[in-house]
Amino acid sequence: MGVIVYKCINCGGPLAFKAESQNWTCDYCLSEFSEQEVKDFISNEQIKAEATTSEEVLHQQEVQDKEFADHAKGYTCKSCGAEIVTDDTTAATFCYYCHNPTIIPRRLEGEYRPEKVIPFKLNREKATEAFINWCKKKPLLPKSFTSASQLEKLSGIYVPFWLFDSDTQGQVDGEATRVRSYTRGDIRYTETKYYHVGREGKAIFRDLPADGSKKMDDELMSILEPYNYHDLKDFSMSYLSGYLAEKYDMDQNDVYGRVSNIIRNNMNTLLRQTIQGYSTVSIKNSNVQMKKVEATYVLLPVWMFSYQFKGKTYIFAMNGQTGKIAGRLPISIGRASSWFGMASAGMFAILAVGGLFLW
Repeated sequence: MGVIVYKCINCGGPLAFKAESQNWTCDYCLSEFSEQEVKDFISNEQIKAEATTSEEVLHQQEVQDKEFADHAKGYTCKSCGAEIVTDDTTAATFCYYCHNPTIIPRRLEGEYRPEKVIPFKLNREKATEAFINWCKKKPLLPKSFTSASQLEKLSGIYVPFWLFDSDTQGQVDGEATRVRSYTRGDIRYTETKYYHVGREGKAIFRDLPADGSKKMDDELMSILEPYNYHDLKDFSMSYLSGYLAEKYDMDQNDVYGRVSNIIRNNMNTLLRQTIQGYSTVSIKNSNVQMKKVEATYVLLPVWMFSYQFKGKTYIFAMNGQTGKIAGRLPISIGRASSWFGMASAGMFAILAVGGLFLW
């Protein structure tokens, strides 16, 4: 199967997207190319600088669609079933979920071509530094967690997301009370008044994200939010150079329930916050209707590191655009015992000095 390679215009060497400069560079002749230059190269410099006609725009889109359908490569892990998308500049030497090194290539279908992508802004060096600094604050981690061999498995991955837009209408009604207390003579009175309350409103939700991967931890991905969607760019395979990318295995209908719950909860909260001036408020009924719901398939950058410890897989993740960190970490029983022993010894010394230790 043919694979796509982005070659240097000057020397023919492979190009790789660099997060720090947001440009594409050649490691052989050190040439650097901008986004526009790479786009011109992808289209073989056939599109001229004059104003582009609608026919040419359609042709360019067809070329890009064919590029993705013909040349994107997919890998399926035999062990856990994770599906990874990459071009041939990426060495897919292990599965970032289960560390299984066995992969099977297969062709991808054009329907999995994303519409937009946020390119990486943080390179491997910055991601590694952030990961090490994060681990330094966790004294009970296994020593091997930040070893050089483990850090090599820190992977830049484009994670599939669906971004939802919705024009939403909501209505809530319920009961509210106002309570006041006063004294007349020697008697203390409490007066409670009951009210029926209701609110209606409209809200516009834009770019509400939901990851489209069954393997990804939804909670972990939500912690990495928010992304700055002003950085969204039209998708090009060139952004995958030097990175991995996973295709979605949950389409927009599969994640719609998750997104609709978020919209409903937020809409109810917005309406509830407008009911003020009462001692208590109890919402009895709510009705939320979503209209003009649209979903856009995008790839968002994540640095990921997976670690297997005592039969369990632990995942560290960092937002490849903002640097926000999330993860679940293993605890070394040996280091925990040692740490507890030192803490106990310190407490013993304090108590002994204070004359509080009892024999």
